[in-house]
Amino acid sequence: MDDDWGTEPRIAAGKVHLRDVLKPRKTIIDYTYDFGDSWEHRLSVTDVRTGQPGVSYPRYIAGERNGPPEDCGGMPVSCEWFEEISDPTHEGHAEAKEWADEYDPSIFDELLIKYALSRIANRRNAANARLANKK
Repeated sequence: MDDDWGTEPRIAAGKVHLRDVLKPRKTIIDYTYDFGDSWEHRLSVTDVRTGQPGVSYPRYIAGERNGPPEDCGGMPVSCEWFEEISDPTHEGHAEAKEWADEYDPSIFDELLIKYALSRIANRRNAANARLANKK
């Protein structure tokens, strides 16, 4: 907790399990990423299904487009930046392009996401196996 961020306790995302924030009948999670740039996300759980036997979860289903670059100033600043970088006639285009370096909003790294989710699934499967062996 930090005086700059109000009185509500903050928990590092890496230490939170989905089951801790999604309680029965709660299907929306508000999530702030990067308090300095104030990226606020609203996640909605819309289609909960029974898992398939033999399939590891969580698993990657689909995705598209690259997230914004780190430290780009939050939503208002990044919208302006995307406008500048997308329009070669914009007066800020050259500077935006230089700042972007090799960033490309159309690149989406599925492999990175699949790898991260498989690591979570492997830890989860190992924990489930340990619990099953204790029974």
